[in-house]
Amino acid sequence: MNNQYLLFSILLLLILGSCDVYNQDSFQQQYVLESYLVAGKPLSKVRLSTTLPADEKYTFAKAAVSGAQVEIRLLDDKGDIIDTYTYSEATPGIYLTNDQATVQPKKKYELYVTIPNDQNHVLQAQTIVPDTFRTLTVPPDSIVYQSADQLSLKSTRSYYPGRQNIFVFNVLAQDAKVENYTPFYKDITGDDAEKDIADYQNNQSNIVNEGNYEINGDGTITLRLPWIGFAFFGRNKIVTNAIDDNVYDFLRSQSVQTGGSTLSPGQIQNVIDHVEGGTGVFGSMATDTVSTYLKRPT
Repeated sequence: MNNQYLLFSILLLLILGSCDVYNQDSFQQQYVLESYLVAGKPLSKVRLSTTLPADEKYTFAKAAVSGAQVEIRLLDDKGDIIDTYTYSEATPGIYLTNDQATVQPKKKYELYVTIPNDQNHVLQAQTIVPDTFRTLTVPPDSIVYQSADQLSLKSTRSYYPGRQNIFVFNVLAQDAKVENYTPFYKDITGDDAEKDIADYQNNQSNIVNEGNYEINGDGTITLRLPWIGFAFFGRNKIVTNAIDDNVYDFLRSQSVQTGGSTLSPGQIQNVIDHVEGGTGVFGSMATDTVSTYLKRPT
């Protein structure tokens, strides 16, 4: 996707998304959309693929869908089309916009895909883009790992219709090396420390909602990043992401798939998606980025 900050894994969605309760005998192939709009940024790329059976190793190259007609539409409050942005296929399954357009906050967009090679099968999904926000406090140039002064960020409030703000953090390690692992990640990677670097270089937090941050008297909010968010000592970029309902639903249901529930495997339900004619995620967010240097305790 065009947004380099959030890297959501949809592998489990690809495997499990084709039935209400996981049952490989009833596998039915579906089309899978993936695209994330970022407020104030250019229109992002669109990934189009299919689901694969659980006994097949998933690669995007194998599942990619070519020859689709892809549009993103800007809608008004009534759902009528204000503008249409066309896409062209850059590589198999990857579609890039032909238009120089910036994603507008607090606006509704629709992703509309037609697959001529499949009787003009249509996939469509909509998102409302969260409002932009600004981080008001600059974090210290360096902080000591697990010191009493937990990293906190004061920011203006984003806006999303009908609900509170919901955030996720991404910590992007600039010095991702085996010798720079923080103690927690050094322990959990063990013998796979070198191999796992790519998995933790972009480290994503759990969902942070209103119960997990402080609302200040001046209308700003204070967000606190737990130490577990840092996988590496050294320079780190910290990206705060205000997310839409589609990303929120995907992340909270994905946590059930990855062990955040007491349900047995036969009872695990689908990842929540909002795609008609297929599955996947067409989501949006607003982001802001700061950086700091994580020092080792003395």
